[in-house]
Amino acid sequence: MNLELIAFGFVIGAFLFLLLAFFYVRLRHRAAAPYQPAVARIEGGGIKRGLTPPEGAVLLGRPLNLTLTLVIFDMLRKSFIRQTAAWPLTVEVAEDFRTHGQGLSAQERGEKRRKAPQTINATLHKYEEPFLEILETNPGLTVHQLDFGVAIQPLVRYVAGRVGGFNLQETRDYYRLIIERAPREARSDGKLTFERQKVFDRNFGWVLLGNDFAAVLDTADYSYLPLWLREGKINLGGQSFAQWTQAVVKEMVNLVDEKDVKVILGQDNETVTATLLNDISRATFYG
Repeated sequence: MNLELIAFGFVIGAFLFLLLAFFYVRLRHRAAAPYQPAVARIEGGGIKRGLTPPEGAVLLGRPLNLTLTLVIFDMLRKSFIRQTAAWPLTVEVAEDFRTHGQGLSAQERGEKRRKAPQTINATLHKYEEPFLEILETNPGLTVHQLDFGVAIQPLVRYVAGRVGGFNLQETRDYYRLIIERAPREARSDGKLTFERQKVFDRNFGWVLLGNDFAAVLDTADYSYLPLWLREGKINLGGQSFAQWTQAVVKEMVNLVDEKDVKVILGQDNETVTATLLNDISRATFYG
């Protein structure tokens, strides 16, 4: 009888042990489960450095007319395109960046464009390629006659990919500080006109993202002129560069339709993109 009780107790003990082991493994599995991709992308750590002014404009949800102006100006600064008229603003793709009419495939055209900057020690960003394609496809049209909608989502997706995994709030705060610091740097380091010009050459994209860039670029003793306009071939109609830029930014309004900066939130990895697009949409159409 004692042996039967001992055997029965052994069976019960083994059952309880296996039951506890089952729940232990299940709890460990739950504790080790990874975060959802969207959470990992948004709540990542650290600051994403090295963004360009157009990328910074996207990150901060600045109005699209300003973002478009920054893209065009940056390509002018790097000599990817040339300005042919001041008003209405008209540009053309530089010869080395043209790919149409050469019997090249789409892949070969992209490769040719990406090799061209190497000869002038410049960088062609991926988001700039659609803009170059639009400009080359529509020669002779003014910038204000072009539809840049097809280039906007690639730009935003590119920025979303770069900041994914970093802390968005900390990264935005970092670029707000850069924008606030740019005018102070020009005033403190640019005591001489030549030195001030170099400071603005380095920072003028960030200056344009400030609240009152005209007051920074135009002072009582100095008025900034970017590199591509210093040869004097383009007549700004008696306006300073800052005044002319204000008019250009204003004319860029409504060049992109609202639907081009909206995205339906689908998979988790679209969360960062949707966040940026929604910020832009609010700033552009509702702010």
